[in-house]
Amino acid sequence: MDYQVQLNNGQTLNLKDYKFDSAALKAELNDQRINFISIGDVIISKHTILSIVPKKLIEGAEQQIEDKK
Repeated sequence: MDYQVQLNNGQTLNLKDYKFDSAALKAELNDQRINFISIGDVIISKHTILSIVPKKLIEGAEQQIEDKK
């Protein structure tokens, strides 16, 4: 599945055909001893992550906004 990672500095990471264990990622993000995590080929500070959302949900929301115009 394709995902979009929104960061608090305005940047976006696009992950194509990415598979991850959401429970393991949640445990890493909630572990106070861990500051950096690996997502795809990128190592980033976990504190910069705002959201990780499937691209199809984002594209669907964008289409709904366009339809309302």
